[in-house]
Amino acid sequence: MINLLTAPIFDDEDKTMVARHLFIISWTLMAVGWLPLIMAVFIPETAYRWLLVTGYIESAALILFVLNKYGHTRSAKYFLIFTVWAAATGMALTGGGIHSNAMSLYLITVLVAGLVQRGKTGFITAVLCSLTGLFLFYLEYSGALPTNKVSHTPFTEWIASTIYMFIIISFQYLVSRTIREALNQSRQELKERKRIDEALRESEERYKALFDRSLDCVYVHDFAGNFIDANDAALNLLGYKREELPSLNFAALLSDDQMPRALQALQEILDNGFQKNMTGYRMKRKNGDSVYVETIASSILHEGIPYAIQGIARDITGRKQAEAYKEMMEKQNRQLQKSESLGRMAAAIAHHFNNRLGVVIGNLEMAMKELPKGASTHQTLTKAMQSAWTAADMSNLMLTYLGQTHDKREPLDLSYSCRKILPILEAAMPENVILETDFSSPGPVINSNPDYMQQTLTNLLTNAWEAIGKKTGSISLSVKTVSPAEIPTAHRFPIDWQPQDSTYACLEVTDTGSGIEDKDIEKLFDPFFTDKFTGLGMGLPVVFGIVNSHKGVITIDSKPGRGSTFRIFFPLSEEALPQPQTAENDRNVTISSPSPGKMEEGGTVLVIEDEEVLRTMTGTMLESFGFSVLQAKDGVEALEVFGKHQSEIKFVISDLTMPRMNGWETLTALRKLQPDIPVILASGYDKAHVMEGDHPELPQAFLAKPYNLKALRAAISRALEIA
Repeated sequence: MINLLTAPIFDDEDKTMVARHLFIISWTLMAVGWLPLIMAVFIPETAYRWLLVTGYIESAALILFVLNKYGHTRSAKYFLIFTVWAAATGMALTGGGIHSNAMSLYLITVLVAGLVQRGKTGFITAVLCSLTGLFLFYLEYSGALPTNKVSHTPFTEWIASTIYMFIIISFQYLVSRTIREALNQSRQELKERKRIDEALRESEERYKALFDRSLDCVYVHDFAGNFIDANDAALNLLGYKREELPSLNFAALLSDDQMPRALQALQEILDNGFQKNMTGYRMKRKNGDSVYVETIASSILHEGIPYAIQGIARDITGRKQAEAYKEMMEKQNRQLQKSESLGRMAAAIAHHFNNRLGVVIGNLEMAMKELPKGASTHQTLTKAMQSAWTAADMSNLMLTYLGQTHDKREPLDLSYSCRKILPILEAAMPENVILETDFSSPGPVINSNPDYMQQTLTNLLTNAWEAIGKKTGSISLSVKTVSPAEIPTAHRFPIDWQPQDSTYACLEVTDTGSGIEDKDIEKLFDPFFTDKFTGLGMGLPVVFGIVNSHKGVITIDSKPGRGSTFRIFFPLSEEALPQPQTAENDRNVTISSPSPGKMEEGGTVLVIEDEEVLRTMTGTMLESFGFSVLQAKDGVEALEVFGKHQSEIKFVISDLTMPRMNGWETLTALRKLQPDIPVILASGYDKAHVMEGDHPELPQAFLAKPYNLKALRAAISRALEIA
């Protein structure tokens, strides 16, 4: 039923429009076709004629409807024209000829033809109707058709009707052409509008696809920062759901330090309508994490007036992390290069310093030896000697900073070592400082020696109470074990240290002092750096050297005005604690007691030393023992001297670090000439450092620089005793 009441629609718009007209005409005919039945009721004597009219109209309407409904629009148009023409002709033949209403129907036929067909069909229809009228006139004129009694003749009637038909068809042609042109123009406008709408729809779909599927974040917000829309990439980046979008504000996602640049970008958009350059922001995600983005935005116009801002943002968190990592690595590289440079410088200073101190100490001893008892200058020379040994201690501290001291190490309990040292340190601690301790018992066991631990704890506590100053404060000292995950990564020294073990011993010192600026933390372990009026600036560098030599690490947590926390992490020992032992150390004598008998035999000694003043001083000290002395400035010259005086030379004293041929190479060459020649090796480095590694030949004794007469005598005795 619905299809019967719906006009047909075709792909061709012109055909669809004509089909609509035919649809309306067919249903109109069906509706009015029943009206003649009324006449049949009121005029019974002509009822059969009205029934024929009704049947004719309804049959024609049904055929017209079927043809039009099934797409035979062209046939339907011609059928409609023929139906009206046939009705007019039938009326004329049966109802009074040309004087009947036939000519009026012919006019209607022409109007229908002009309505449903183009102008040519209308003219043809007008000619057909005119010829039909002429034929009817002929029939009337010949008496074949009865005629109505009227004042004008049939010919006059035909002439008038023909003129009317052509006037009507001409007027209709002009009107229809105008209408068609207007319709064509409207149709073209509609097509253009449809094309524009289609292009706009496609553009919107493309924009929507780009908006939704873009890997970059696309967003729209008003000038107050309230979000209007955002794509999935933006929502996923910030961690919000779409239903939460209306409640979000751009400014609320920024930290306070980001607001000035956001306001600057907004002002640029208001002034220019767009941003010329990207702007970087640190934004807050829903879970509180920070994310770094770069954005560029422009204003959206409505009727020429800006009403919102559309922006594109890109997640650059990975790039920022890479830049931070690169900066950290460059910083580490600079620190390592600086440490390497400082190490080379400190080693050179320590080496040359020890040589010069050897000359000073030797000359002072020789001078004191020649002074008569009770001389007034003896006390002055004694103070000078003490200062020289203090300087030697400083040189040893430099070597400790470099990690070039290799004293004997053994497993020790870190908590026990700290408890043992504390009474001495508490006695020296200022009265305004309170010390709190927390030692695990038993404590973690590390490989070290008590001297190292005493130096470490002394320097850390001294640094802590100096940071507190004269105000009342406290120092917390604790020992515990930690996992690698608990070792902080910030302000970690050495900066390239990485954990290798599963557990570490932790020595922690926290003070309530003045704290340290970030810019100064990296300098704390530089030799002689200090921001205090007291101290030499070697305490923390020595701690660093000790920790570094233990393959440990130091971390610092400090803020100005909030105190500092120094944490030292040592690898745990795999060995068990030894039984308690006692030992006495003599800093100048690293060998066994001398044998006085062999020192009295005299003889010739070859001294090999590249420093002339030290070589001369050593010769003077040996001559005071009764030896004759031959000197050489390096190993090459020593071999020449030894070749000439081999039978005379009783033993050799050789420096370790020399140009052309060092001490080890010289020792090996001398042993090839005389395998049993006693050799004493002298160096500013400690014995363990010098002796480490594999060497084809070993000396009978080692002599640590700077040395005095006692140490020299002991080394000679040791060498001659072993030989």
